[in-house]
Amino acid sequence: METVDVRRRALEQKPSYGMVMSMTDPFVLELAYHAGFHFVRIDCEHVFYDNTSLRTLLDAARNIGIAAQIRIPDLNRIDALLALEPAGICIPDMNRAEKAIQVIEAVKFPPVGKRGRSVTRRVRLGEISRVEYAATGNERLNLIVQIENQEGLDHIDEILSLEGIDMVASGRSDLAESLGVAGQRDNPIVMEAEELIIRKAQEYGKLLTLSVSNRERLQKLYKKGVYCYSIGRDEELLNKALKNQVKEMSVSG
Repeated sequence: METVDVRRRALEQKPSYGMVMSMTDPFVLELAYHAGFHFVRIDCEHVFYDNTSLRTLLDAARNIGIAAQIRIPDLNRIDALLALEPAGICIPDMNRAEKAIQVIEAVKFPPVGKRGRSVTRRVRLGEISRVEYAATGNERLNLIVQIENQEGLDHIDEILSLEGIDMVASGRSDLAESLGVAGQRDNPIVMEAEELIIRKAQEYGKLLTLSVSNRERLQKLYKKGVYCYSIGRDEELLNKALKNQVKEMSVSG
């Protein structure tokens, strides 16, 4: 099954809808895919996933064709994670060019980065040749960085001017904390910061992938040239659907 390429869809100005994933059941991936989602972002920053669970999720995602990205807090397990062939690696709290360079070197093959040429299980099993894997590896793996604090905003030009970064995300909850308006992710100060991130990403030719909670904001972003959206978290979406179903079916006594 060909995996959805959200970067290609964005270049073709086609919208892609994603879900942050914190549950471990691969059935959630099937539900997301059949609901019309194009990608999931497995949240290894706020949830502990063991390697077996991640491998099961990545294999399941590949089998149905939904793009599975992984958000990680650091590079400690990067080689093992890359061997699972995620569609993307998302790095939060990107605040300095030095950190971005370390990430690029670890995630991207030469000449862009310094990632080793160790092969994956699919290569060893003959599903993809070593030549094709080496030639297309940088294109198949999207490197996403999140700008989500004042320090990141201060160094945004140095960060986003680097080759190897494919997509840029914000993080409005953390931005709100950093900008002195904790808990106010829709505060004008926070929204202004996200607009700066949008402008700078487009200035440096980077694609954007932003978290969106309402249709009006999504439509505005689409008009600005943003085509990749994270529109919910699995637990919250399930919770909302269950509550709505009980509410809809409840009778007055």
